[in-house]
Amino acid sequence: MHVPSFPKILLVVCFAALAAGRATGCKCGSKYHGKSGWEQAKLDANDATVIFEGVPVRAELQWDLLQAQEGARISANAFSDRACEPRMLVTFRVQRSYKGALGPTVQIKTGLGGGDCGAVFDTGLTYLVFGDGTNLSDLNVNMCSPGGWVESPFVATELRYVRKERPIGGDLAISKSGTPDATAAIEAQTRRNSEEFQRRYAAATGKICGRVLAEKATYENDGILSFLSADGYSPIQHPDSAVNPDGSFCSSLLGPGEYYLYFSRGSQDGPTSASYYPGEAEQDKATNIKVKAGQTESNITFSVPKQKAYSVRGVISTDDKSGLGADSVSVSLISLDGLPYLLARNKTVDFEGALPLPKVKYFEMENVPPGRYVAYVSVLGKGWYTKKKIVNVTTHSKFISLELEHTVPTNGPGH
Repeated sequence: MHVPSFPKILLVVCFAALAAGRATGCKCGSKYHGKSGWEQAKLDANDATVIFEGVPVRAELQWDLLQAQEGARISANAFSDRACEPRMLVTFRVQRSYKGALGPTVQIKTGLGGGDCGAVFDTGLTYLVFGDGTNLSDLNVNMCSPGGWVESPFVATELRYVRKERPIGGDLAISKSGTPDATAAIEAQTRRNSEEFQRRYAAATGKICGRVLAEKATYENDGILSFLSADGYSPIQHPDSAVNPDGSFCSSLLGPGEYYLYFSRGSQDGPTSASYYPGEAEQDKATNIKVKAGQTESNITFSVPKQKAYSVRGVISTDDKSGLGADSVSVSLISLDGLPYLLARNKTVDFEGALPLPKVKYFEMENVPPGRYVAYVSVLGKGWYTKKKIVNVTTHSKFISLELEHTVPTNGPGH
């Protein structure tokens, strides 16, 4: 999937536990190797379950951990077990269908990005999508899939093939490599395509620029602005930009549509203040900013109000300490309010040693912004379960009790 990549400035707590649980990164490769671009397009088309052109109209985070009822028994391996991991469900409005009995809309699953091969789709742009799956209700795509933005030069051959247009000379050219001249020719064509892509993409997208007005403590950084599509966004892979020391900011190129601006700032322990434009704690009270193709929405002044933060403290008890070491257990606060990062807090809990009690351990998280969170215990290891606990941080600190249970189920994974 040829999609634009955005400079990603990750918050220190954003992806820590998920990355720790999944060490493998994303590497693209193809099981088919056509002798020409035209032959490659044919092989990819034959292999796909569905092919269509469409515009993304909605992106939703799907995760068993969030959908489960409070108090439900859930896996403590959701960060490392691929069967339990979060996914994005992207709904497309179909413009042209080439393969598969598709209706006016179709839903495609993909990863969150940031290492799991998740594809990123910009709002307001049209894509050629090659979806894979066993049926039309279970379709998947990733960043390595064929297709992409229809105006991209990298997708031109595939478009001509699925539209049943006549191939041009470059489509039928036999791919050659191994000689210096062939390598140089491939590199030159790739460079020309990249330059043309950037020109077209800049004309089809826009920017948001302005200034943040916020007091800052000495231990805090200048902050990050996240640009969140009103049509939905991944909590891992979405456009964001560092705020400059003078408070100025400017987004990367954004697809046409409406966006929430979300400012967050923190220390090495995580976010200490957060707010939606123009200065609201809750997203449903925020003001959207509209992005138009080829235009920059400038002179945005974002006045960030002072915000109180609180502590979340508690204990974790377990029925079986065996196999729990110094770094194998962690507690995470996962936002239920649609924040632009997966983890609001993450704390490692040391189960080695007998103090204060062998099977009960204390933890604390400071400077937690107000909001609704799932307090989740994760373990590096199989057969561990916990119970879903919702924490509502409002006007005072919280003390909670969490549980870990070690068991091997006899029927089903018990997610």
